[in-house]
Amino acid sequence: MRTLPTPPACGEPATVRIELYTDDSLDACAYTCPAHTIHVTAVVAKAGMDAHPVGMAPDVDRPCGYVHVFPTGTLADEPTDQGHPRWCDRGDCQRRGQHRSRARHLDTNRPEAFIVDVALVQALHPAAEPMVALTSVEGSAAASLLLSVGQARVLRYRLAHLLDVAKATHNGGRWR
Repeated sequence: MRTLPTPPACGEPATVRIELYTDDSLDACAYTCPAHTIHVTAVVAKAGMDAHPVGMAPDVDRPCGYVHVFPTGTLADEPTDQGHPRWCDRGDCQRRGQHRSRARHLDTNRPEAFIVDVALVQALHPAAEPMVALTSVEGSAAASLLLSVGQARVLRYRLAHLLDVAKATHNGGRWR
């Protein structure tokens, strides 16, 4: 568990939610008034976390300085049930036969031919390693691919390289 810096708590109504990320994972949200947003963002960055200020929904009422820590993030206290990995959604693991994280939808904000989700999974066996599950759905047909964490890491770098190549060969909406 990492230590979250304590933001100032002036008690004024918060108008900004600051999403706090560690290792590409949303771990907490800090709520601030306009006077403390820059200060909290700087303190969080100094602690080695990424801070992303965003607007608040109009129906949310929080005081400046309020922090919500997500129970599955790296800032959370250790779970009381040590049988689950920190990232597990704790939703019926015995029936599924595996721990599973919340699925992350690959949303491009435009229509795509396939719906794609990615999640972490791990068999219930004590020696099982986490794996990355990619699921693709088209109509009523679905396909899944399981990758070791090592394979997923290499895939991440290969995809970054391919995207860089694609960006370099694209010129004003036309391919070179």
